[in-house]
Amino acid sequence: MSDTSTSMVTLAGTIASLVLAAGQFDNHLWRIICIFGGSKILPVVYGDQAWYVQWLISLAVNAAIWWIPHLRTAYKRSGCVVITGADSGMGQATVLYLAETNDNAANNGSYDKIFAAAFNAKQALEKLEEKIKDKSKMKYIQVIPLDATKDDSVKQAAATVSTFLKEKSSFLSGVVCYHGIGYNGPLPYMPMSLYQTQMDVNYFGNIRMTQAFLPLLQSTTNATTHFRRMIFTGTGGGPCTPCPSLLSAYMSSKFAGEAMAQCLKQELYMTQGDGPKIDVSVINPGFVKPTQLMADGIKLTEKMWKMCEDQEGSSIAKDTYGKMMEHFQLYAELQPGTHVSEVSKAAEQALTAHSPRSSYKVGIDSKLAPIVGMFPTGVREWIARNGIYGVLSPAKTVPGYRV
Repeated sequence: MSDTSTSMVTLAGTIASLVLAAGQFDNHLWRIICIFGGSKILPVVYGDQAWYVQWLISLAVNAAIWWIPHLRTAYKRSGCVVITGADSGMGQATVLYLAETNDNAANNGSYDKIFAAAFNAKQALEKLEEKIKDKSKMKYIQVIPLDATKDDSVKQAAATVSTFLKEKSSFLSGVVCYHGIGYNGPLPYMPMSLYQTQMDVNYFGNIRMTQAFLPLLQSTTNATTHFRRMIFTGTGGGPCTPCPSLLSAYMSSKFAGEAMAQCLKQELYMTQGDGPKIDVSVINPGFVKPTQLMADGIKLTEKMWKMCEDQEGSSIAKDTYGKMMEHFQLYAELQPGTHVSEVSKAAEQALTAHSPRSSYKVGIDSKLAPIVGMFPTGVREWIARNGIYGVLSPAKTVPGYRV
């Protein structure tokens, strides 16, 4: 074999190794590492290729590394799953998506039951029956009442699921927590009770769910697979997300949830024995539409202003921050959002992936947020302000404030 042929074989083998290595894990950091490794390895094996040929090969290889699908086959659906926040938005969309694609011709397995946990179970059932396209798939859905702020309610939901598992000889393979609420308002004036409610739903609700359902996930009774999933909902790009004005309550609850999920993942890893392997993931949606948080935004804001006025004995909170809040609501209306169905697909990946990511970022804004979060402080804060209230906002610049 000539030197040229040997060089081409070496180059082809190196490219194939890089691309196949990139496909072993489904996360962006690993792909970036593979691209960086390729930038160091490929120049060594290019041989006498012209510079423009080398450039084109590098471009093609980097694209292949970035876009190659995860090569490890996903697990098939099995057992049962619990989806909270099924009244509307992301929870409802995920229940519908999983039910409509359950036991289909794609041979991806089937869930015995999809438990749709909802604050208003009766209303949630009516909406699911109305929106599901294939009415025959309703047989896979069982709506159960759940108030994530009440210990007894969460325990009762877990007991209901446990009873089904025993009666049907099934097991719990995954829990996806979408329950949430979003109070926005000025930190100097927003009543402490709203902060407490925010944390009770978004943060303590996740802890209640974990403590109630983890024993079911850890059970080996009737299990046909060894993988289990505990999935939470964060926001934006995760812990590195820049925080804009008026979102102190919401962002605080989400950052607390991120820390909880990381700790839980480490604790389960360090104590895993011969039982099921429980992976913990966080779905990080960017600006998603439609959701109940968006629909309830104006109502919650009016409630917040009224409570501020009662607490302060004056309208100082609204007088100071009212125009800013109006601008934020206009921004929320004008800002293009990722469709809620994309969150459902991320949940499916997190539930069945061979090696699930710790974070599933949904939407381009979610993917960019952690990058912006690593910028120098002044740059990061300028982007956070101007992305909503200034020159980068679809609502333009808010008048009367320093942006």
